Amino acid sequence: MTTPWFLCADIGGTNLRLRAYDAGGTRASQQHETGGPGELAEHFGAFAAAQGSAPELVVAAVAGPVLNNRVQLTNAAKSLSGGDLRRTTGAPEAFLINDFAAASWATARTTPDDLLCLQGAAQPPAEGVHVVVGPGTGLGVGTLVFRNGVHTAIPGEGGHVALAPTSREELEIFDAFRKLWPEVFYGDGLTCESEAMLSGTGLPILYRAVQDVMGDTGPHLDAKGVLTAAHQDRDPVAHRVAHIFRSHLARLSGDIGLLNGADSVFLVGGVATKNPWLFDDTFVDAFNQGGRFTALRRSMNLYLLRNPDFGLLGAWNYAVHWMDTHLG
Repeated sequence: MTTPWFLCADIGGTNLRLRAYDAGGTRASQQHETGGPGELAEHFGAFAAAQGSAPELVVAAVAGPVLNNRVQLTNAAKSLSGGDLRRTTGAPEAFLINDFAAASWATARTTPDDLLCLQGAAQPPAEGVHVVVGPGTGLGVGTLVFRNGVHTAIPGEGGHVALAPTSREELEIFDAFRKLWPEVFYGDGLTCESEAMLSGTGLPILYRAVQDVMGDTGPHLDAKGVLTAAHQDRDPVAHRVAHIFRSHLARLSGDIGLLNGADSVFLVGGVATKNPWLFDDTFVDAFNQGGRFTALRRSMNLYLLRNPDFGLLGAWNYAVHWMDTHLG
């Protein structure tokens, strides 16, 4: 008799990660290049075949908008549907969920090892509103509401809300940034998409803008180089960029938490998990600065979700929730 198992996946612009779960936890995993040869569904089929039986359920977190259980990946010329996955794996059910819906689901069940508490309770409350903010290649935002035993994930495009200068010096930096990347600015002003600056994609451009303002003629750096130089405190331009990144990400996270009535805010994503030094007292102070609503911002729990597999964790949590609600 075969052991029931479940197939979860995390599909980003670069990598496709597959993981098989059963009652004992993880039993197998595999990774492929998202943009590699072959259809994505074929990798699922081969992985399922290697397990010796069809999965009970497939859940895939995908980097793109999901419509009618189908996705065209945002950063890869590949598409996928739940029907494709049922066909190749033999699973009776298969679901695609947006990657930041999955990030939200990752907060449904966490362990102390998953979290670094920056403010508030060591563990989030059993019920409430969880907001995730994720600086990685882009800037993702999602929300998970848990009320009366029911979880509801709310994906959104919070990474594209407005970001504006907060000082006279930043006016010059935003103006220089606009000259480098005008498409991300709103109208004729100095307000831009948050993702344009608060992401791995935007950091090198922000570095060039600060170089222009500071009159620095040194080489340009990529995102990893900027953050490494800032952490080692060996580059005044990188130091300034990290300050702008940290303070604006903190304020945005507090704003989104306030907007959604969150009790807990979670920082996720590649930039966040690889650079925990960014989330210091300066970050927390900026998160809490809210004028008349400072006290409310201080009441929110604030965490760094350290688990780098948050997409897979979220897909698995979604699978468990689906089984509990549909199979009893």
